[in-house]
Amino acid sequence: MREHQRFAAFAFCLTLFLCSHINALGDTSLEIYGVGAIEEDNLAKAEQLALNDAFAKALLHVALRQVPNTSSRDLIQILPDYIDSRGMQDIIQYKITSRNRQYDVLQLSVDIKLDEESLRDWLYAHALTVPLELRPKILLMITSYGPGNEERHEWWTTKGKKAYSSFEAQLSEEFSRSGENVLDLPRRLKGVRFEDSSPVDIAGAAGADLLLTGSISYTPVLDTLYECSVEMNLIDLQTAEPIGSWSASHRGDFPLSTMNALMIDEVVTPIRARFTQRMLSLSPVVMKKRLCIEGIGDYVTYQSLISALRAMESISAVEIESIEGHTICHTLKIKGSLFDIMENLKREQITEADFMVEEDTAHVRILAQ
Repeated sequence: MREHQRFAAFAFCLTLFLCSHINALGDTSLEIYGVGAIEEDNLAKAEQLALNDAFAKALLHVALRQVPNTSSRDLIQILPDYIDSRGMQDIIQYKITSRNRQYDVLQLSVDIKLDEESLRDWLYAHALTVPLELRPKILLMITSYGPGNEERHEWWTTKGKKAYSSFEAQLSEEFSRSGENVLDLPRRLKGVRFEDSSPVDIAGAAGADLLLTGSISYTPVLDTLYECSVEMNLIDLQTAEPIGSWSASHRGDFPLSTMNALMIDEVVTPIRARFTQRMLSLSPVVMKKRLCIEGIGDYVTYQSLISALRAMESISAVEIESIEGHTICHTLKIKGSLFDIMENLKREQITEADFMVEEDTAHVRILAQ
């Protein structure tokens, strides 16, 4: 009985703290039009399609306000993954204000109140909010062999006017369209002789953060048939260490630009993923996650868990979100992985408990002693 009284007093104090410190999460109200196809005169299904369309447009509208123009292409490509994973979780409330049927299309006008927090964290975690000028500067130094048996191209050893190879030019264009910060070719560098310097030294003198080096070869096989092979390494010039390597090959009789495009498609996504990892490792994104501690029986155990969390370098804040019975939920501001944080907390062996992570929420279930 005394134990329950102590916990009740503890919960009351926390409730007062909760009421005085928790702010409303950021939300946005929008009026959006959604459309849905009417099949077999099924208006209910068409309305759901139109609602889904309106919700997706609302998320896109909010996201476009938070990312620079250089990231809009990436956003449009990967936002459907976010929408599929979240479903209706970000929709606080909605109201259909009008319906209009035109032939086999239903159009809805929908007032939507949207919680932005999860979307904002997701945008940060994918580095979509980083403007061009703050993205790592990339220099391309990829040797081309062919087409033809004797042809070789390296812009940094070429005498006279320097120019990217056809492959480097197409790769540079693809990176630039995706919002990456690709350096123009340095014509000359103070104190650097191109022919006597290594690619790492040239890239460093040019002010690059990352160097993408390697080779691409076009080898004749039969008549117009040839084989194209590429090998590339990404080097972080801060450490002069490679942080990724890729290879690919194709055989065909395609025009050179088409073959280059095929090779770029093979490697561009994993290469850009390393760009993002590098950005996040230098300036980790702060994300908001949830932690619910269940089965709390005494203040000492609870406070020990919270103190252990606040002592972790990857956690910048732990705030109470809600209290219900013997369960207290929190908002965590973290850098890095929620799963790793829970594993570190588990190693502290503060109390016997089950630890579980489900998407953006961690659960600590204290077992009865």
